[in-house]
Amino acid sequence: MINLSISQTQDSFQYNAQAIKDLCTLVLSDTNYESVSLDIIFCDDNHLSKLKMKYFNEDVLTDVLAFPIKNDTILESEVYISYDRALANSKEFDVSLNNEIVRLIVHGLLHLLGYRDDNIESKKIMFDKQESIVESCNITIV
Repeated sequence: MINLSISQTQDSFQYNAQAIKDLCTLVLSDTNYESVSLDIIFCDDNHLSKLKMKYFNEDVLTDVLAFPIKNDTILESEVYISYDRALANSKEFDVSLNNEIVRLIVHGLLHLLGYRDDNIESKKIMFDKQESIVESCNITIV
């Protein structure tokens, strides 16, 4: 069972909370967690950049950060998504905003499941898994 909380630091868009929960359930369906508590926070570039600097000492724009609070038999986590980056990415890569938000949620969840993107080999594995999920789901969040 997934306990999902969704919030946003700005009133920039409307989202379908049930669709987000369905996506999280899809991504986490093959895991063995006894319970899952996720906080998904939509914010702006400024907020996410401050988190990136504070926790990773990197002064760069990023689109998603996942912070596991507990990750053993129980998963508790916060996933921050920059709506600004999602919008910019959707235009840059010529995909819908919905497609990009789905991609960012999946990306954040895969990090929680141990996928990494810090070298070429692990990045390919993660992105192949990510794109497989994004392409196979038909979920409308925005």
